Amino acid sequence: MSNRVVVVTGGGSGIGKATAQLFARDGEHVVIMDRNEKAGKETEAEIQSGSGPALFLKTDIGVPREVDASFATAAERFGRIDILFANAAIQINKPILELTVADWDTMVAANLTGTFLCCRAAAVHMTKQRSGNIVICSSGHAFSSYPGYTGYAATKGGQVAFMRAAAIDLAQYGIRVNCIIPGATDSDLIRYHFSNHPDDEKRLMEKTPLGRLAFPDEIARGVRFLTSDDANFVTGTCLSVDGGLMARG
Repeated sequence: MSNRVVVVTGGGSGIGKATAQLFARDGEHVVIMDRNEKAGKETEAEIQSGSGPALFLKTDIGVPREVDASFATAAERFGRIDILFANAAIQINKPILELTVADWDTMVAANLTGTFLCCRAAAVHMTKQRSGNIVICSSGHAFSSYPGYTGYAATKGGQVAFMRAAAIDLAQYGIRVNCIIPGATDSDLIRYHFSNHPDDEKRLMEKTPLGRLAFPDEIARGVRFLTSDDANFVTGTCLSVDGGLMARG
């Protein structure tokens, strides 16, 4: 599977970074898009020093001109785009009575509009070669949620619906579109959240049959499967990598 061109949004940290590193170790050419310049450049440097070609492009996925320009640059640099992992997202946890219009608009801009813009930009290049893979990072909140996740759950559910429709639209071009559904994943962000909300950690561990957080690399391997030849007849669906969390509901 080497020498494919893989674009990872939100590739400067967490699941995105782990996915960029995994594809790089496989011999793929990796393009990291992130609005955090420091984190993105660090991931780029780490890959270049060990695994192979990498390019960081500072990108706010909610801004159409930035998205289109970054995908054009990636295609010009490497000649094609084979895979998009649409991973970047924003999470604001507030109950509906406290959620502001600004909060809502911020999450919609990144999680829904940003996903659409990146998928459309990638598809423009993929249709020319009549092949490609898109994986959108959604969430278990698309299916069942907790108090305080009103806006986030809405955008993640929207991503799943968008994925299904996009899979139908793009199948004629040989492009597959799927969602990955990570469970709670070990990261600095979730550890910080647990430090302020210890009840959330207790609840998650009790609800997850495998009894632990996912490692970012475990989610990355799910993305790799969905973009591999082993998944050639898989499109328009969700792969849960959540330790059984959704099985329990």
